[in-house]
Amino acid sequence: MLTRSRAILYGIMPLLIAVSCTVSADPRPVPTGASPEPTPTPIPVEFPRDELAHDSRLEWWYFNGHLESDSRDEYGYHFVIFKSQDDENEPNYVAQGAIFDVAGKVHVVEARARAGGWFASRENPSIDVAGWRLEVGPKPGSFQIAAEGDEIGIDLQLVAQTDAMLHKEIGWIPTEAGATYYYSWPRQQTAGTLTLKGEELTVEGTSWFDHQWGDFFVVGKPAGWQWFALLFDDGSALMVSDARGVDGESVDLYATFMDVDGLVTHVTDGIEIDVLETWTSPHSGGEYPSEWQMNVEEIALELDLLSIWDEQEVSEGLPRASTYWEGKVDVSGTKDGDPITGVAYVELSGYVDPDPIEWLHR
Repeated sequence: MLTRSRAILYGIMPLLIAVSCTVSADPRPVPTGASPEPTPTPIPVEFPRDELAHDSRLEWWYFNGHLESDSRDEYGYHFVIFKSQDDENEPNYVAQGAIFDVAGKVHVVEARARAGGWFASRENPSIDVAGWRLEVGPKPGSFQIAAEGDEIGIDLQLVAQTDAMLHKEIGWIPTEAGATYYYSWPRQQTAGTLTLKGEELTVEGTSWFDHQWGDFFVVGKPAGWQWFALLFDDGSALMVSDARGVDGESVDLYATFMDVDGLVTHVTDGIEIDVLETWTSPHSGGEYPSEWQMNVEEIALELDLLSIWDEQEVSEGLPRASTYWEGKVDVSGTKDGDPITGVAYVELSGYVDPDPIEWLHR
């Protein structure tokens, strides 16, 4: 299973169909041909080149953020563009946007899709998905995102306040289903507007950006992942990825920590994540973790994480098996024995059974 893989678009639909003939979560083998050879020699990640699109099977640009309005009301959002390449090597795109009103406990998700088109390049550093746009800025870690839907609107400028975090030291991760490049801008100053059900809000705050690309596959439940993007009040940041393989067992658990001075620590041992509570979606039937205890021994972190609102599931624009949970979470605990608090976004995938296929017989 790949690291935090949320590749769920047209390009992998044949694979999703191949594994969706049962609603069982029993372990199953990776389908024949599903594991391409990893890139034998990864090339260094470079900016601004690697902010743009790549000639790879799967790719995504992902944002989440913690924002406040002029009236000090709290909001969360996430915005993502997925790209997959079909059998003709043509790109297909799905964009998703969500806004979460913390006080009102309102979570609204919308999606757009586009088949074909262009790769984002230095000559055209933008991606347009049915009018929803991502503009890659000239400065690494700077972006503009714009999405106008029926009930939500997102129009934000983002500028990185730290260096990028290259995960697994060089930003390249081989997996049992292929290889992926992966980096984050963990702390971006963010300002602009959110529109929720007709009300436009001027907001500012902090966002997290992820970019991942490569030649890999996603095989669905019981494979999947828990992914955590934590922003601490002292200015430090932590990414934790816990990927499950095709037998449903954890196959790659690691963390990347950036301290208040920008020093990065890569952790592959001594990470413990215990699920304390779960929530079952009345929409998909998926049972998701909703409260965790996390210990990262190497950096002396002991944390409690609690979902602010359970109803943060995302299914719009996706096949059923690719439904996932993307939610705003509160964080508290200790660092080196001293109290520490923060906020996080957590992504949970591989918790929903696919729809069965009713085979036609002649």
